[in-house]
Amino acid sequence: MKRIFFLGFFFLCLATLLSGFTRPVFSAESYKLQVQITPLPCSTAPGLGDCPTDLTPIYNSLNQTCVGSYEDFSKNPITQHFWALDPEVTAQGQTDERARQFIYWAVNGNAIDEHPVLKQIWAVSRNIVFFLIVLVAAIIGIGFIVGQRANFDFKIKIWPVIIRLATLLLYVAFSATIVLLLIQMSEVLMKFFIETLSGKDLFNINFNINLGSGSVERNYSFIGCRDLNYQVQEAVDTEMFLLRATNVIYYLMGSLIILRKIILWFLLFVSPFLAVLAPFVFIRNVGWIWIGVFFQWLFYGPFLALFLGALSIIWKAGIPFIFNFSRAGNATGYVYPTAINIVYGGPAQIAAQNIGALNNGNYIDTFAEYVIALLMLLAATFFPWWLLRIFRDYCCDGINTAKNILLSIYDQMRGGPSPQPQPVIPSPTNITTSLKMPKGVEIPVQARLETLEEIKKTKTEEIVHSLNITTSKISDVANFETNKQLQQNIKQNLDYLTNPMVASTATERQKFMNIRSELFNRAVKEDRVARHLISSISSSKIEQQQRRQKLVKTIPKLIPVTHVVSIKVNMPQEKVSAINSALVNAVSGNNQTVQQLADVTRLQPQQISSVLHVLVQETNQPTVNLSQNIAKQTNLNKEKIHQVIKLISQTIKTNKQLLTSVAKEEGVEATALENVVDQQMAVMAEPEKYLAESVTIPPSVPLEEYESVKKIWQKQYEEGEVPVTENVRSRNQWVEQDIVFITNTLNKLVSSNEELRLQGLDDLGYILPIFLINSMKGDELVVYLKAKLEAAKTVAEQMAKERKLTEKLKSKSEEELIEVAAPTKKEAAKTMEMAEELKIKSEK
Repeated sequence: MKRIFFLGFFFLCLATLLSGFTRPVFSAESYKLQVQITPLPCSTAPGLGDCPTDLTPIYNSLNQTCVGSYEDFSKNPITQHFWALDPEVTAQGQTDERARQFIYWAVNGNAIDEHPVLKQIWAVSRNIVFFLIVLVAAIIGIGFIVGQRANFDFKIKIWPVIIRLATLLLYVAFSATIVLLLIQMSEVLMKFFIETLSGKDLFNINFNINLGSGSVERNYSFIGCRDLNYQVQEAVDTEMFLLRATNVIYYLMGSLIILRKIILWFLLFVSPFLAVLAPFVFIRNVGWIWIGVFFQWLFYGPFLALFLGALSIIWKAGIPFIFNFSRAGNATGYVYPTAINIVYGGPAQIAAQNIGALNNGNYIDTFAEYVIALLMLLAATFFPWWLLRIFRDYCCDGINTAKNILLSIYDQMRGGPSPQPQPVIPSPTNITTSLKMPKGVEIPVQARLETLEEIKKTKTEEIVHSLNITTSKISDVANFETNKQLQQNIKQNLDYLTNPMVASTATERQKFMNIRSELFNRAVKEDRVARHLISSISSSKIEQQQRRQKLVKTIPKLIPVTHVVSIKVNMPQEKVSAINSALVNAVSGNNQTVQQLADVTRLQPQQISSVLHVLVQETNQPTVNLSQNIAKQTNLNKEKIHQVIKLISQTIKTNKQLLTSVAKEEGVEATALENVVDQQMAVMAEPEKYLAESVTIPPSVPLEEYESVKKIWQKQYEEGEVPVTENVRSRNQWVEQDIVFITNTLNKLVSSNEELRLQGLDDLGYILPIFLINSMKGDELVVYLKAKLEAAKTVAEQMAKERKLTEKLKSKSEEELIEVAAPTKKEAAKTMEMAEELKIKSEK
């Protein structure tokens, strides 16, 4: 929010400065439109003449004249000068005087810090805090009573609590005195620098040629004049711009001085509430931030005064740049003309002689000196705030570090459990066991990272290795994803390293804060590994965006459709391309076939021909871009294009005469030609299904790594734990969902759209940090996803075959049970009936 505020303020000031350049060049018509009177000579105003007397020799040397009436000037506005009354120049001069009076008042005016109304408002805050402290004391007392009754062995140390409460009450009672004392000390320092170093001499604009350095308030009655000569209008705009810039800097500096005082008053009002924040650990940081803000604004005034005093001394001695002021005040230095009766000058011009029409920033040295002086004033305004902000940030970091150290000491002193047997955070020893690594390798690494001294003695590579985030192969990434315990541990380490304050215990917070601080120090010292790790966990969106774009640039391009088909049919790519062209040209050359395709798809014959024409060209493009390019060139949707391609495939396969003719022409067998048609049309109709085949394995990735990742994931899909969610309830659903997810992600990563590629990286958030930290390339990422997708497809095919076989066996078993069991049941029923009949007869 602070950055947004200052940027908005800066652009507002810039718009104010540039507003002067939007006015049109001076002319009689525009002048009449704005003022609604004929231009009046400058001599109309009391005390002003027709022309500045210093400029008359200059005009004569240039064969130019200064006239006293607008009618004479309008006859030749290029060589004649007419100084006319101008309300804009008048307003600018009065604005300059107002700004000068404002900054002088802001610097020299004294605020009444002991005013009763300030203490009255502070008293309200004090009374509220007194009530809250009494309430806290009552709650603590009730807790002691309840604890004593519940457990007679409960030991109460009442005196430390009483001392703390008494200290808080004393602070609340004297908080206003403490704050006001600090404010008055800063005011004394500020006045010392201003008066001792003559800082108040800075604020001096001499703009009235005739009034000179007279009464300040009398200068506000200034009347502005302007030269209407066409050749001097650029000088008018430039001088007006510099004067507006001076006003903005003056108002900005004065506003910050007044704003500082107002913020200090507000902090005085909330100072008693620090006593309420101090006892509670979870909100104690708010109090530290308040203190940091208070001292930032408190010392802004003395620092500003110090820099202003330093500027005054520098200006009196001369700005340490090489200037040539020998031409100031004479005709040789009259390069930039004087066009208004507001004159300005830098420190050296004012010190050497009075500024005037010939000493008015009229050539580059005097002009540059004034610009440099303005920049020095601007730097003196913002630099103290920036310095104090940096100090506050580092001070707060130090306070947080000290707080964590004290919390860890407190945890140990109160006899709490030791941090070693924590069940929540898996220890590195357990991880090394699951990875079948020697146990003795990790124990010393863990020991060396417990204290700051041990961390400093440990190499950066060993620190990264102890966090289990280092890898150099894509098979290690697969192990990371398939090992749930290892995955949780690495995620936790990355989260703690990114923000140590989210750690569950004080010991862990301090440990990762020490690691993070040490990595920052090493990154500053050009440690490549540390710098890479810090940039990977940085919260800066710009830095993260740069890292992602760098990774995206290394993603390889997909192979074309003909290459995919040539691999499937075991035929050279050139031959596949030739066959495709011959088949499509044969179909497009048959008007009857084109008309039939148009009737079935409900398209125009011209659209069918357009699709056929584009097909010939796009077969040498990657599969992922095929449908998109065809749709773009034919203005058809993808569904309609897929329908047309399928119909073309069916038409070619059913036309035996066409197949025979093309096979004979290309010198291949008809069966091989049919195989090419089947494979190519399948790829072109549904390119998403053949995305994995379009990804080649580059030489930088060993084939063994690809096969290893594929085996790891195949085993995981077959035997691993199913991640049950709302949409995933079975292994089959898990595999199918992963196929869709990986396919969509690969489509985004290999897309030509930059936003889609970055979105694809966002979809891989759970493994992306590992690739970034270890400087892995985009081709490794794509090959990893290809292996994972192939493994998922293989398992899905196996599961589909098993389901078909199970269904077939089940139906066969049901048929056999029906044929055997039915007669047996019928015969048993007949036997029971006969037995009953025999029994009845015997009784008779």
